[in-house]
Amino acid sequence: MGRVFETVERPSLQKDGKGFPPLADFETGFAKRTTEMELPYLEFTGDLNKSESDSRDYRLIRLPNNLTVMVIHDPSGSKACAAMSVNVGSLADPPEFQGLAHFCEHLLFMVQYLLFDYLSSHGGYANAYTDLEETCYYHEITYDALEGALDRFSQFFIDPLFTADCADREAKAIDSEHKKNIQSDMWRQFQLEKELSNHDHPFSMFATGNYQTLSGAAKSMGVDLRERLLEFHSKYYSSDIMKLVVVGRDTLDQMTEWVVSKFSPIPSKGLTKPLFKGHPMTPNETGKLVLMQSVRQQRTLDLTFALPDVKPYYQSKPVRYLGALVGHEAEGSILSLLKKRGWATSIVSGRSPTSAEGFDFFKVESNLTELGMKHYKDVIRVIFAFIQILLGTKPLKWVQDELRRIGGIEYQFLEKNEAITLASTLANTMQNRYLTPDAILSELFVINGFDQELGEWIQSFLNPSNMRILLVCQDFDTDLDCVEKYYGIKYRVDPIPEDLMKDLTGPLSYDGLYIPAPNQFIPDDLTVKNNDTLAEPAKSPTLLKLKQGLELWHKQDDRFFLPRGDLRILIETPRAYESPLNSILSQLFVMIFKDSMAETTYDAQVAGLWFDVRECNEGIFLNIEGFNDRLPRLLKILLEALRHYVVNDTQFEVYSLEIRKRLDNMRHLEPYNRSQTNSLFLNQATIWRYSDKQNVIDLVSKERLQSFIDTLFELTRVQMLVTGNFTEEEALGISDMVVETLDSKPLPEYARCIYRSILHGPGSYIHHEKMPDEENLNSSVDFSIYTGMSDNKRERVVLDLVSLIVQEPYFDQLRTKEQLGYIVFGSDRKYIGGHMALRLLMQSETNPAYLMQRIEHFIRGFRQRLADISQKKFERYATSLRMNREEKLKNLSEETNRFWRQISTGYYEFDKIECDMKMLKTISREDLLVFWDKYVNKETAPAYMSLAATIWSAKISQPSDDELAQYHGIVIGLHGCLERDGVDNLALEDVNDLVNSAINDGIDEHKALDRLVEIYKGRVVDPSDANVKAALEKITNQGSYVRVALEMAINAKDLTAAGAGLSSNGMHCNGTSVIENNGNSASHHATNGSANGVHGSGVDELARDLSSLRNIGVIKTPDNTWAFEEASTFKATLQQSGAPIPAIQLVPKFN
Repeated sequence: MGRVFETVERPSLQKDGKGFPPLADFETGFAKRTTEMELPYLEFTGDLNKSESDSRDYRLIRLPNNLTVMVIHDPSGSKACAAMSVNVGSLADPPEFQGLAHFCEHLLFMVQYLLFDYLSSHGGYANAYTDLEETCYYHEITYDALEGALDRFSQFFIDPLFTADCADREAKAIDSEHKKNIQSDMWRQFQLEKELSNHDHPFSMFATGNYQTLSGAAKSMGVDLRERLLEFHSKYYSSDIMKLVVVGRDTLDQMTEWVVSKFSPIPSKGLTKPLFKGHPMTPNETGKLVLMQSVRQQRTLDLTFALPDVKPYYQSKPVRYLGALVGHEAEGSILSLLKKRGWATSIVSGRSPTSAEGFDFFKVESNLTELGMKHYKDVIRVIFAFIQILLGTKPLKWVQDELRRIGGIEYQFLEKNEAITLASTLANTMQNRYLTPDAILSELFVINGFDQELGEWIQSFLNPSNMRILLVCQDFDTDLDCVEKYYGIKYRVDPIPEDLMKDLTGPLSYDGLYIPAPNQFIPDDLTVKNNDTLAEPAKSPTLLKLKQGLELWHKQDDRFFLPRGDLRILIETPRAYESPLNSILSQLFVMIFKDSMAETTYDAQVAGLWFDVRECNEGIFLNIEGFNDRLPRLLKILLEALRHYVVNDTQFEVYSLEIRKRLDNMRHLEPYNRSQTNSLFLNQATIWRYSDKQNVIDLVSKERLQSFIDTLFELTRVQMLVTGNFTEEEALGISDMVVETLDSKPLPEYARCIYRSILHGPGSYIHHEKMPDEENLNSSVDFSIYTGMSDNKRERVVLDLVSLIVQEPYFDQLRTKEQLGYIVFGSDRKYIGGHMALRLLMQSETNPAYLMQRIEHFIRGFRQRLADISQKKFERYATSLRMNREEKLKNLSEETNRFWRQISTGYYEFDKIECDMKMLKTISREDLLVFWDKYVNKETAPAYMSLAATIWSAKISQPSDDELAQYHGIVIGLHGCLERDGVDNLALEDVNDLVNSAINDGIDEHKALDRLVEIYKGRVVDPSDANVKAALEKITNQGSYVRVALEMAINAKDLTAAGAGLSSNGMHCNGTSVIENNGNSASHHATNGSANGVHGSGVDELARDLSSLRNIGVIKTPDNTWAFEEASTFKATLQQSGAPIPAIQLVPKFN
């Protein structure tokens, strides 16, 4: 018999045996109401205590089926959305079907075609996630289409489809999702913590699930997985445990009408959420030292303490108090002492996000240095020495008052966030059964009261006998004798060493360890300087100064009227990125600098100031934002330290090793991230790869770093944007302070590091790379079809529209229907001064050759879909694009980002949105087809250009150069699909012969598959072998990749000269100036004849003799693609763009 988990009405582990505080009262304060259609509901009539700065209106209602709903009117919102939280998650999985809650989410969600089609044509999207005790479904759409979306969304929960023929497909999707995570240390650690928890508690189960725990388990038990899913859904999905949040521009009354009418039919089954007895961490699981082997290079210490459920104590938030002190970074803190000893680089503490009703965890996580790993016991001693200080002083009211004051200011001047973020966050927050209606909106920020006795009780759980120690590292000098089942994690479990336990239970003391001092950065002056709320906001910042060495832009807040500011400062210095070595030195300098400033700036960040310092191609970039009262002070502190920095030995030793670790970890990037990185390298003129940096890392020394820092700011150009609650005079004063502090000579204009794009010529190109992480199962393709130049104002809008139309069908076909991989998405790219591109990306266990064929098959078929779009649907897409582009700015950061993007790229097109929307009005359905045929359709494009960056998993066979030159891509793809399904005794030549014989004999894919099966059987020793049978079952499955690839190969007909519109030498024969067999077309360098640096369309200028590419190892394939592996050599043959020409004349207000 399988495991059975005991449930309880309410958990009982609480302070002094008194039990929990009372559940929130959702009866008192609610009045009966009816809609215009006389449908009943209850409305909360009390004060919801929304933020003073919040322009949205809120209404809390309860439907007759006990569904609780927050309806939110956003008068200026361009987007509407809804989020439904169901208070059941993976903890409710039956032990025999682990991952069933996740499977329920997938099957309920992914078969709702009517919703997805509706969202797609109204600029929307949808998603969902499954957590321990929650499954959340959410969608976003343009504000004018909310009712239709709600109508379809409500059917998720009233009449879910759970289509039978989709069950196995979604089980495979979950399997793909799991395999995507196998090499992720975050997921591995989470699963190991579950593995090592109390096995009498459902927390110990495998939450994600995979094919084996779902379809495999059902087959082995002889049951129908879908039937078990229906039982799960019927048992748990009840309106009583659902919380809905709807945000829209419509009136509260109108949205209430929709919600009541559409969601009241959801069945009510009572409080179906299960609560489980006990805690995941009992005395059997604590007192342990766990060693876990990581995939990436890292050295992490994780201390986990078992806590009772602390959600009922949301008023005083005792765990936030603990986390604020244990995770403090200023002088006197744990981290301060650890850094001085060279043992750690960071610390984070607080309530674990993996907590649920009935149990909690408190975590202390620290990234250790190599020396710190050797001294991990001492690190733990330091942590407990501080905990002993806390226990000895009891909770301090002044600390709680400080946290309360900071939270109060944040909430009072709360900035508007994304509607979908608000909806999903509130839906989750409302699931706290102790949270009263008047605290729902403010719960994340506001602290009320100070309960010292409660705080003491919570602190008492921070004792060594109630703790588990986890050390994560790539290499241990001891045997790891255990292997976790689902991720293959190697680990070891021992009791906490006696010497360490003895020290932790005795008195500990360290000099320099004490309760940090009061925060001096909490703002005093919260006055808003501009109160003219009736004036129309300015559409662009003002250029105050423009001279050699300085460019200053300013815009005083005239939109949000909050005491906040935002400073963007780019210190241009050519030295920062002029070589791979300098790039490393810049990165190392920034890492050390940010680390050294932590003690000084930590209080500022706690008090609502945020800053970032990072290296970039142009130099060093600073961004400081938050309450403006203290911003200039923080900026001056940062600049003075930046300009006169002196590296010490400990910092250099720690962070030079950290740089090496990060470079090494780059090989563990997910394949889709890696293909994106390679694509960026092939489209951006100056970008140093991690391999370039690894080649010079040994040249880094402390002396070289210090010399680099000393000369980094000798010649600079400062580009600044000051926005928010700053006057013009204050902006000028800030810029003067920046220039004075840097004390640099002005950088000549000609010496600036200008962003330049690579300009590709006509033709099809594909880059192949083997995945360096040998354990990763996935491959990927990042495919770009170039669609003109980014300065073409008309075509950039057409591309936006085409990209919007393509995205959902691409996902639906290749992710949902064909199940090629979990990560599938389409978008567009616009390179500064260079090309635009329609971009299609995919990550899959299947080989890239097959993925490329399926992507191109989709593109070929999509032209007809584009042609069939009705005028009504076209107008909906155009409206969606317009609403997306015209979405009103929600906060100062969004506005500043928009301005900074135009300033930093050199376009200065502050009216870009207005221009694009005017252009959109002139675009018709026919324009989409003209654009498609001009650029995307291989058969008609006069100068077709594409680039694919592919990553091949080390687990699959990658074709050799000879094989690429000899065999068509679909044959290579078919061969890869056969290998994936276990048919590993056929060579590429065999597959090619099979396909050609099928074509010559005129047989279809069904007969060709029969022929393939006979060939395979004839080559195996024992056709009755289980592995052989399994392989045959896979390849003959109705939806198998082999069957699809075989059909594509046969339909390709001529595999030696494929591709419509291609002549026998492989070149387009419809007017392109690309030359293969003679050298009559000369290459030209880019000029500054237009804003992108290329005259006209750029086609003639970019044409070149492609036959010479063979001289640098580029291979011509039978399907007329140029394949290469050495990206840098190929890239060096290409032209670069010029700098963009500003859209406006730059005339400063002051000389």
